[in-house]
Amino acid sequence: MTRIVLILCALALTVLAQGAAWGQHTISLTDAPFTACPAASGTQGPPDFSAADCEILRFYDLDPQGRHLWVRTQVFLDRAWIDSPGPKGVYLSGLAASDIHLNSVRIGTNGIPGASAAEENPGLIDYAAHAPRDLFRVGENTLTFQMSSHHGFLTLTAPMQGAFLAEYGSPTDRILSHYWRSLIMFGVFALGVLVFAAMAARAEDREEAVILAILSAALGAQLLIEAARGLISYPYPLHDIRLVGIVASALLTSLSLIAFALKRFTALALRTRLAALGAGGLVLLLPVFLTRGFDGKTWAVLALALALCALLCGYQGLKGRRDALAFAGAFALAALIAVFTHSAFIDFHLFWLAGLFLITLFVQQALTLLREQRIRLSETRRAEALDAALALARQAADPATLQLDSGGRTDYVRTQEITRIQGAGDYVELHYEDGRCVLYSLTMARLEAQLPPTFLRVHRSHIVNTAHVETLEREPGGGGRLILRAGGEVPVSRRILPRVKNALSDPDAVKPV
Repeated sequence: MTRIVLILCALALTVLAQGAAWGQHTISLTDAPFTACPAASGTQGPPDFSAADCEILRFYDLDPQGRHLWVRTQVFLDRAWIDSPGPKGVYLSGLAASDIHLNSVRIGTNGIPGASAAEENPGLIDYAAHAPRDLFRVGENTLTFQMSSHHGFLTLTAPMQGAFLAEYGSPTDRILSHYWRSLIMFGVFALGVLVFAAMAARAEDREEAVILAILSAALGAQLLIEAARGLISYPYPLHDIRLVGIVASALLTSLSLIAFALKRFTALALRTRLAALGAGGLVLLLPVFLTRGFDGKTWAVLALALALCALLCGYQGLKGRRDALAFAGAFALAALIAVFTHSAFIDFHLFWLAGLFLITLFVQQALTLLREQRIRLSETRRAEALDAALALARQAADPATLQLDSGGRTDYVRTQEITRIQGAGDYVELHYEDGRCVLYSLTMARLEAQLPPTFLRVHRSHIVNTAHVETLEREPGGGGRLILRAGGEVPVSRRILPRVKNALSDPDAVKPV
């Protein structure tokens, strides 16, 4: 445990150090005022930004959706930043194709901005333009952006999502660094799909395992869709599909949680649970239509689902289900975290809380499966012991008779008089309780098919009548031997020793009836 704590502390320090380094060399533009002007038809260069239709906005208020804009801002730089190590870059994230100009010099083109969808070539959602160091000035620097956004099927309240100066590099690498801590949990979700699907295939009551497999798949899908922005560089119109996918997977996650709580903690019939789940789904659609922003829609859906699960489990706990109270507390805590952390919840906290939740259920389901297997094994052993006792009773009441041909004569042998049988090639030796030993021209396999259940094959060349067994002794090599009441020993092979031990475990199975 101490080692795990130290590893986690080291990882936390690494993340903090990385964040501090970025803070030192990154200059955000999102708080700076921007002057935005419509691009004049037929003109190529930027305007003078003094026209009456220009307006001063904050970065997140810029909206190029369905428009063609020129945007300008100023940033003040000191010598220390300009001379700091590494190449410099201008980063721009949002739903727009763009041209980027630094101090009147074009340094990058992300797609082709245009006045219409036909004229525009969509750019990437996240773009970095390399800025030559000699273009920067100590003091005031001017950044000018030409941008447009005519593709996609959603209209976002804040289509522009980030702008800053930093060391030049891959935008996706920077974004992935925001998600890597969450991606650790993807292995748990993938394992959850496999484990719960396997449990569903083997368990008698499959419904809960199927629900948990769907929950694991929904969480894994949501995590991958969330982190997709840091895994691949994609054109901005695909961002609409990503946002819809995030909300859809959050809905599926939420419905799976409610279905789990209904199944685990209520005694409702399947049809009633499905009706309750449908009603819960309609309630979850309310924040989808009423909340602004897709991040808000996502965390609101999840927070509402967690609150509903907490209420359901709490109600069942008050009715006497003590195990439901612990789940009620866990769901309530997760709902509070969602309410107070908003975007951080859907980027990080959700996946770690869900991972811990699934790990807990892994252990519970594994223990339940082991308990069911032990019960089934115990029932099987009791059934085998009962069958053996009944076979002994039948043999005593109505002894079976074998018809054996040997040397031109036919012998009729009562099986209860046979203590053991030993094979030798195409011959078998029958040993009787009175000490006789008779050789017959017969294979072990053919004779075994005629014997009643009281006979047990304990070795490749030995069959024993369990009614005549006195003791089972184990030997150092892993095998064993049976001591018979009439005298003599029979070897037991190591491979079938457990089966022999189980067959002889019931006292009625080794005593004559």
